[in-house]
Amino acid sequence: MTAAVQPATPAAAAPAGLFRWMTMFTVMTGLLGSVMSSTMANIAIPDVMGAFGIGQDRAHWMSSGFLAAMTVSMLLNAWVLGKFGARHAFIAAMLIFSAASILGEVAPTYEVVVAARVIQGACAGVLQPMAMSVIFLTFRPHERGVAMGLFGMGVVIGPALGPTIGGFIVDHLGWRYVFTATLPLPLIATAFAVYFVPPRDPNAVRRRLNWQSLLLMVTAVTGLLNGLSNGQRLGWESVFVTGSLLVAAVAGLAFVVRELSSKEPLVNLELFASRTYAASAVVSLVFGAGFFGSTYLLPIFVQTVSGFTALKAGLMLLPAGLAQLVVFPLAGRLAQHVRPGWPILFGLLAFAVSTFEFARADFDTDFWTLALWLTLGRIGLGFVFPSLSVGSLQALRPELVPYGAGTLNFTRMLGAAVGVNVLAVIVDQRTASHATQLTQTQTWDNQTTQLLLDQLDTLLAKGGLAGVEATATHLDYLGRVIMAKANWLAFQDGFLAVAVAFVVAMLLAVPLTRAEGRAPR
Repeated sequence: MTAAVQPATPAAAAPAGLFRWMTMFTVMTGLLGSVMSSTMANIAIPDVMGAFGIGQDRAHWMSSGFLAAMTVSMLLNAWVLGKFGARHAFIAAMLIFSAASILGEVAPTYEVVVAARVIQGACAGVLQPMAMSVIFLTFRPHERGVAMGLFGMGVVIGPALGPTIGGFIVDHLGWRYVFTATLPLPLIATAFAVYFVPPRDPNAVRRRLNWQSLLLMVTAVTGLLNGLSNGQRLGWESVFVTGSLLVAAVAGLAFVVRELSSKEPLVNLELFASRTYAASAVVSLVFGAGFFGSTYLLPIFVQTVSGFTALKAGLMLLPAGLAQLVVFPLAGRLAQHVRPGWPILFGLLAFAVSTFEFARADFDTDFWTLALWLTLGRIGLGFVFPSLSVGSLQALRPELVPYGAGTLNFTRMLGAAVGVNVLAVIVDQRTASHATQLTQTQTWDNQTTQLLLDQLDTLLAKGGLAGVEATATHLDYLGRVIMAKANWLAFQDGFLAVAVAFVVAMLLAVPLTRAEGRAPR
């Protein structure tokens, strides 16, 4: 399928350079609005639970529904561009996203809230690879590194700033306004898209959508997320969890078999004939798991272990966000002059070191030390994204770029959805395991514990508390200390798992240091 981008007629008289940058501004404005929504609404989950009287067993779908819809809809990029063209598809996605935002704000029930989030996620999933394709094909080869760097700024900085902005809105305006806080961005993007987003290429072939493959992928992703999100609560051997994971495995296998035999595949497996693209897709999977997984872990870690307030946790993200504003354009220029593997290897190493240092952090690690390590990791990801995008798509023929962009974004978001759930499971299970191990060490001959209890006895005696009441206080306090220690150790395990995953990704990225996929000068 051909998906070459043609300049829009209303802008034909404008300088080519100006048109390209206005196209960039238009799609990035819409993209930023959708990307920020991916994390802003998560801050409102506790308030939504209180408003509708629901528990965690249902509340997680406010996030999981968004990620699942976003992940699957990314595979529709090539079909949407071929059938409707970038301009019509972009405007439709923006308007539907805006309508879903309003629906979420006025939702009378929790089910409507989830429906609004699913619709938002589906639109966001279509928008990300579409924006990537439009920007990549609009800019000339020697400009694509910078363009992908700016594109990466929106993809990464949006989720980083979303929780801080969302928290401010929830505290001062109420949770409902989180849905419409970004509404001006898609509306502005819609107005500009009429002139600056290219129309459908008249030479593009309109292909039928492979609904069977799409249904199989929806089943696989939904089953996987259902199994992972409910495993800890219901038990990994429960019928529901094992059934969900089994359905996911069967549907995933059936999807691969169908794609191999289909004349109109949802995922064009020809993409993976390129070693550069295949390696990029795997690295993108780990990238998504690491970035979104760490974004999930960090706020909880600094609030439960380090004792930060929500505002302080949000402020910790600011130095990293400011650093990325500088790094992304520089990394984009670098992607134009060196083979993609070298910046990717550097970025993966920097992020691995960052998460390893978080795995060593304890109760006394100060704010600026944590902010420094966080900034190092985000700088590393800033080097990864432009080179990964340019290197993978540069290795493809132009007609495969829309497929490649959709699949690359799909792997990243699939990694995000799975990574968040897996890390949540790791922290929960390791907390229980560490608590059991620490409890077994609390014997009468444990001198450290005995010294702690003696000091507590002295404090309680000064307060006039003794006897049975003092004993009960001993046990309660000791239990709290054990759980706090277990929670800290569990977070260390979670961060260590991310660091190990990025070291493995470095080995997988080695093929990207070779000649194929080198960005043109």
